[in-house]
Amino acid sequence: MNRRRRNKAEEITRNLFFIAVAVLVVVVFFNLDIINKGESLFNRTAAADIKFSGDLGDKDYAEREIDRLRGYLKGRKKLIGEITIRTATEDSYRKVTPDTEILFEIRVVMRDGFTFTTPLRRSLRKNLPKSVLTKLDKDVRAYQTLKKEGKNPKTLINTM
Repeated sequence: MNRRRRNKAEEITRNLFFIAVAVLVVVVFFNLDIINKGESLFNRTAAADIKFSGDLGDKDYAEREIDRLRGYLKGRKKLIGEITIRTATEDSYRKVTPDTEILFEIRVVMRDGFTFTTPLRRSLRKNLPKSVLTKLDKDVRAYQTLKKEGKNPKTLINTM
């Protein structure tokens, strides 16, 4: 009788353990959306296609600035694969303020494999998202024009 109670207690403990593991797996699976600001592991959005390098990382941008960049990419997700915004300040030890001059370049990888990098540009920190979008849009339009003409661009698109 004592053995029967022990087996039953072990079975209950084992079942509770399996239930706890199953609940944990379900919670982790459905909370994968916390990865990369709303992008889940299984649902790639345009947000994942923006990368930052240099003196300003993604933590240095306001949420609305990143949302503005995401909005641009979402409208062109069939065309643009990934963009990398590389930034540099003249004095990396100084605090970045809205009036700090930022040097930036954009590396764009198109869905068809074509890659281009914009020439180095200068902007104030407060105008950086607007400057990036203006330059990006100009180069993407030049790329689309070349594609419409039946040309396959193989070199840098320069739209100074």
